[in-house]
Amino acid sequence: MKKLIAIATLLVFGAVSTTFADTRVEIKDSDQARTEAQMRARSDHPQTQVIPNDQLRVVVTDDLIMRSCCMPPRLVVGGKITNVSGRPIDYVHLHFAFEDRNGKVLHGESLYNHHAESLSDDPWVQKTLNEKPHFDPIPPGQSDTFRFSVPCSELPVFSKVELFSNDIKQ
Repeated sequence: MKKLIAIATLLVFGAVSTTFADTRVEIKDSDQARTEAQMRARSDHPQTQVIPNDQLRVVVTDDLIMRSCCMPPRLVVGGKITNVSGRPIDYVHLHFAFEDRNGKVLHGESLYNHHAESLSDDPWVQKTLNEKPHFDPIPPGQSDTFRFSVPCSELPVFSKVELFSNDIKQ
């Protein structure tokens, strides 16, 4: 019996050693690893969490920090909204809440869906463009887009971003 256990043990060790014999570990250059870590730290941020809504399906398609040589870094969040209700939606007012670890709102931003962007124009822009705020309704089952962009220098250090879409005009 002891010989049988010894032979089985040798066979198991032999199989395991041949399995791991071809395993390779890639060793990165410390400068390369440091550069990659710095890139992750610069572009890493809490991703936007969508708060569900019965009348609207919101999908975030872009959530990143854009960097350029010509301007400060910007947080860009874009996505698609779909009317899942049975009635047309005139417009959607989206709200972003930037919160700390305890859930306290540190900063807020808002915007309208793409086809209703003119609702956020101030009087000077309206006068310059010579047009009144307007919107194109979103029929049931149809979609529209949104894009939010704010300089990172205007944002506090935050732990969570929530996107609310509860301001819907039907």
